[in-house]
Amino acid sequence: MLSNRVWSWTDQWKREGLEQGRQETRHLLARQARHRFDPAVAAQAEPLLTAIADPLQLADLGDALLSCADGTAWLHVLHQARSTSTTGDEHP
Repeated sequence: MLSNRVWSWTDQWKREGLEQGRQETRHLLARQARHRFDPAVAAQAEPLLTAIADPLQLADLGDALLSCADGTAWLHVLHQARSTSTTGDEHP
């Protein structure tokens, strides 16, 4: 009984840690967009980033942020990513 509870706590802590990492990544991407483009682009990016749960997809978006010529291109990439994203934890 206690061992089941410990496993449950451990799983919960893992999920919470993964979500915290994703949230920090989203925040970093929005911050970088603010510096690279402007605050308006970052403000538009934040809700799009929130919809993306896959850590690998977030990492790919970090690469795309560096490659985009301007804020419009970055937002276009985010819209595409959001439309293809899933909300599960496929890649811990």
